[in-house]
Amino acid sequence: MANKVKLVEAESDPKIMKAFQNEMDEKTAALAIIASYQPAKVSPTKALWAEIGLTEELNVEEAIDKLKEKDIQNLILCINSFGGGVSSSFKVAYAIRKNFDKITVFVPHIAASGGTLIALTGNEIVMGDMSSLTPIDVQMERGGKMYSVNAMIRSFAALNDFFEKVAEEDAPYPWKAMADKLDPVEFQEWIDTSTLMELYAKRILEMNGSFKENADLIISRLTTGYPVHSYTITVEEAKEIFGKYIHHMKEDRYKNLGEASKLWIKKYLDVESSNHIIRFILPKEHGMMENEEAYNQCRD
Repeated sequence: MANKVKLVEAESDPKIMKAFQNEMDEKTAALAIIASYQPAKVSPTKALWAEIGLTEELNVEEAIDKLKEKDIQNLILCINSFGGGVSSSFKVAYAIRKNFDKITVFVPHIAASGGTLIALTGNEIVMGDMSSLTPIDVQMERGGKMYSVNAMIRSFAALNDFFEKVAEEDAPYPWKAMADKLDPVEFQEWIDTSTLMELYAKRILEMNGSFKENADLIISRLTTGYPVHSYTITVEEAKEIFGKYIHHMKEDRYKNLGEASKLWIKKYLDVESSNHIIRFILPKEHGMMENEEAYNQCRD
């Protein structure tokens, strides 16, 4: 078994339900997309970590459908993710942004790469001192290893600059060897893939009224503005990028939900899973319909 937990269902923990429902009106629900910090062990030597992919597409769609059945218009989105496929991350982000009027995103710990793309759905993004976003430059496999497309493009540019100044016959062997390994078709694929991420990010930001006007600047910063893909964007730096729509969990109006979002992801961080765990919480008016036992405990 690759997973030891049901991947998508209504949250049944009374404490977590109550913490969110106390902050929600009848048109608001909460949705969690959580990557565990425990991979699923599929053999003694192989383990699978959660990545955003086809399973996440289908499971998020299922959760959204359940929320829309109850006429939910606004969403509290809690995300903890290391990212995944470019197209899958976009499709998840697109579905979330399309189906809800106002989205408040909470990042208790990390929303990296494709997780950052999903976080861009938020009209507001709420982070803490240990929270982080990352750049959204694309990663591609080459020679069995993953590399940032930006690093590949920079390498090509460095070679190009070198050979503009030095004739091929005069170049040292290491430079000739590197040049021989570069395929112009592959290089164009790097460019095209990077452009694809920019287009996806722009589409999400244009659907989001908060960031629409500054979409180009935000995309430029997130796709090419950092030296490595793993760069940690803290809450302070996020404020520089996104402005007034970034908030700290310690602010009074976000404090309770911030604590609730931390509690939510902590519940699933040690659960072995090769996929993101999807949970949702309906407002009190609908909570009993989804899980009567947990709802009654929540009321007591």
